[in-house]
Amino acid sequence: MKRAWVVILLLTGLVVAPLAPARAETLITLTQTPSQLADGRFLSNELALSISSGGELDKVLSARYRGVKSWLIDPALLEEISALSDGYVYLDVEGNEVSVDEFPAATDWLNLLRFISRNDRVVTMTYGGPSLSYLQKAAPGELALYNQLSALRLEELLGRPVVAADTTPRITETAPLVARNAYTLLRKKMRVINSLVTTPDVENLRLGLAKTLNPKLEGDRAVQLTRSFENEVKRFDGRLRVSTGNYTITASNYELPVTIINDFDQLVSVDLAITTTNSRVLVTQVPRITVDARSQLQIKVPIQVIASGDTALRLQLRTPKGSAIGEMERIPLRLAVISPITTWFTTGMAIILLLAAVIQSVRRVKRRKQHE
Repeated sequence: MKRAWVVILLLTGLVVAPLAPARAETLITLTQTPSQLADGRFLSNELALSISSGGELDKVLSARYRGVKSWLIDPALLEEISALSDGYVYLDVEGNEVSVDEFPAATDWLNLLRFISRNDRVVTMTYGGPSLSYLQKAAPGELALYNQLSALRLEELLGRPVVAADTTPRITETAPLVARNAYTLLRKKMRVINSLVTTPDVENLRLGLAKTLNPKLEGDRAVQLTRSFENEVKRFDGRLRVSTGNYTITASNYELPVTIINDFDQLVSVDLAITTTNSRVLVTQVPRITVDARSQLQIKVPIQVIASGDTALRLQLRTPKGSAIGEMERIPLRLAVISPITTWFTTGMAIILLLAAVIQSVRRVKRRKQHE
């Protein structure tokens, strides 16, 4: 009987014993509106102030959190903070450049983040915090690339594995109008360049376009950031180009010297598509061209002159897959060549005139003799 009561008490204890409360998980989000232009300058000094003592991001790391922590981090923010450490340039309210030689607080902040998050779950955000709803409609393939690179960048910055970003948009966010108007052309150009050149600076620029689509960018900041990436993409697009000039051609068959310039840090192989503005010349297409990194190569383009006059060649560099890269260039040609047919005709007329003059002279001599 006594044993039965013990069993009953034990069972009752199991039923009425309070369940240990589950530890609450605290989600800490690290993100800010992008502030670094494509050329490396900062739109303001807000980010540096934010990680300084008493700043918004400084308070995030110095706060005490209970229970389990997890982090949601934008790798673009950490890269911008990292860029502050060795010195940076920012624009003041009047648009003037202000230089800061070094900023050790940036290194300290990053080291503290690595330390306090070392045992926590870290999830990456899409680089730059772009509008996911816009990207899923306009460029889902580019969004997938952004997320892949975001995870790699954050792992490199923290020195540890992270969880990939969740790309499911929970709310519909609109990217700035100026960015939406420019984005399609910019991403297409960068995709073509990146298919040919895979250096870190090209990857950085392609990924950086995501920052222009951040919904929190407004007014002049949105315009300045987008314009800076437009200028940078144009500059990169011009790193591979054809050197132009003016030529006067006096031979019916001529090998026109054309210089291809490669300012990228990687060897490239391209095709040169050549067309003419009229039928005064015939052009022989040249084989695929390989240009070493940071160098230039002169090739010979065989042309045959059909008639004298003015014409021009249009030259467009293309990737091996046929995509145009760089701007189309135009080379004016002045053709000062007498064709063989014209030469024969002119020579024939000269002979006829010479024979006519001889005959005329003979007739004159005969007439004089008759009069004598």
